[in-house]
Amino acid sequence: MKGFDDVMSNVGSHGPYQRRVLLGIICPTSILGAITMNILLFQVTVPDHWCHVRGQENTSYSHEAWLNLTIPRDIKTGKLSECRQYRVEWTTEQGNRSLIVHNDTRACESGWEHDTSEFDDTMATTNEWLCEKKSYSDHVYSINMAGNSIGSIILPVLADRYIGRRYMFYLALLIHIVFTLPAVWVSNYGFHLALRFMAGLAFETNYMMPYVIGLEFLSPDKRTAATLVSFASWTFGMCLTSLVSWLLPNWQYLALVSCVPSILCFAYWRYLPESPRWLLAQGRINECASILLNVARINGKKDLSRVQLESDLHILWNLQEREVSLKEATRYSKLRLRALILFFMGACSYLCYGMVFLGISVLSSNYFLSHFVVSISELPSNALGWLWTQFLGRRFTCITTYLITAALVAAAPFCRHDKWLMLAIVAVIRLFCAQLIYVAYVQCTEIFPTPVRSTGLAWLIVCGLATMISTPFLLHSGIGEDFPWWLLLALMLLCAFLGTYLPETIGLPLPQSFQDAEDLGNGRPLKVWIHHWNHHRFVPISSQEDRYQELRRLSITNPDGLRRMSFSDRKMSR
Repeated sequence: MKGFDDVMSNVGSHGPYQRRVLLGIICPTSILGAITMNILLFQVTVPDHWCHVRGQENTSYSHEAWLNLTIPRDIKTGKLSECRQYRVEWTTEQGNRSLIVHNDTRACESGWEHDTSEFDDTMATTNEWLCEKKSYSDHVYSINMAGNSIGSIILPVLADRYIGRRYMFYLALLIHIVFTLPAVWVSNYGFHLALRFMAGLAFETNYMMPYVIGLEFLSPDKRTAATLVSFASWTFGMCLTSLVSWLLPNWQYLALVSCVPSILCFAYWRYLPESPRWLLAQGRINECASILLNVARINGKKDLSRVQLESDLHILWNLQEREVSLKEATRYSKLRLRALILFFMGACSYLCYGMVFLGISVLSSNYFLSHFVVSISELPSNALGWLWTQFLGRRFTCITTYLITAALVAAAPFCRHDKWLMLAIVAVIRLFCAQLIYVAYVQCTEIFPTPVRSTGLAWLIVCGLATMISTPFLLHSGIGEDFPWWLLLALMLLCAFLGTYLPETIGLPLPQSFQDAEDLGNGRPLKVWIHHWNHHRFVPISSQEDRYQELRRLSITNPDGLRRMSFSDRKMSR
């Protein structure tokens, strides 16, 4: 179909403007978004802790000796008990004070002490969310993910229908700042949860909006490169988070630092354009043309006139669907099935990623080093994901990656005896989990049509974040240490099977209408492996080609008549 990608080719779909978008918008906002989201992990950490027993200052015992005398040790781990202490009694005989330590234990009477070798203070130690309140930190993380899920449902829909992707980006930044700052000083558990929920509304949206805007400026063969840049930048941001948290091992400072990226992103106010595809979907032809003419100017395309450009945009506006609700996709059987499969696969991919993401808290190595190693392991996944999707095809990459991940999670329970081997296997699992999310993003943006593209991507993320809410509880479920791995194995194998029902989209233009999305993949059977070297042989002809030619002739013979067509006339003509 002669679609928006053809218009982009006329103004330049791969030139200086696109490089500015990639390196000046997608890359920095992805780094800053990663810092904003991942820094919470270091705030909710619960370090080793034990009861504070008074009286050491009245003795000659060293601190270590005092702990060994007054705190029992766990029989299995050999660590100091977190919540019990021996009963300590002081007696006075003939003016001399004597210490008696009884064998019976009791709950902590004078608060707690904690290991300060890595963290000066975390949310748990400051608010004394320890022992029976130890799960409070997990609740903060889960409620934040819940807010993230709800926000990823509501905000992108508002962006698609009313606000636009550019203004929604800044609204999301403001939401995060407004609700994060008070949480630094609020100690009440209920109020803290409410603030974290509200702040979480914005997390994924302030990453997704510039990503979707940037992606829609690119030609089909460059979209995977944009996703590569975004994911590689996200990985760099996660590694940077480890460094920042190591330098500032206090949760309140980290919470304040998490607002800095949101503040910095307001510098894009003059430079981040609105998505021209979204403007076209809204019928704002003049604004869309102005942005595209600016793209043409920067890319050196001087032979493009506004009159002809607006005429082409009017044709595309008449061809596309006017509905922007994701419910519209349910009218199309193939698109409906593909959407359900994508959402389920996204949920499983995020669950696997979340297991590994939070699982570093149960590794015995240095916390910051563990986070850095597991985070940097994602960097090869970005390059690997780009190479596989670009050359081997989206569908092949999807199925193969799920099978490899299934083999790795099956091996993980047998590596627990060696902490470094376990750290290595977890790092490799995270590599392929990141690749799964990368492929899901590529497939989602290429399968959903323009009117619901950001909404479809948002729902993919929502399904993923919803499963991440459960990860702290699955990791500490008490069912068994191997349970999470066997659960992931079953899910990865199921996803590999479901991946066969998704179309191969390599080399195809982004679908502009729902019918385009329904026809996507026609003439590309599963039995044929479609890749970089043969995808040009499997390019189906759109059913809307004749309609385009009809409107094209009308625009030439009677351009004013085309512009005066009412919405109802256009709807009937379809």
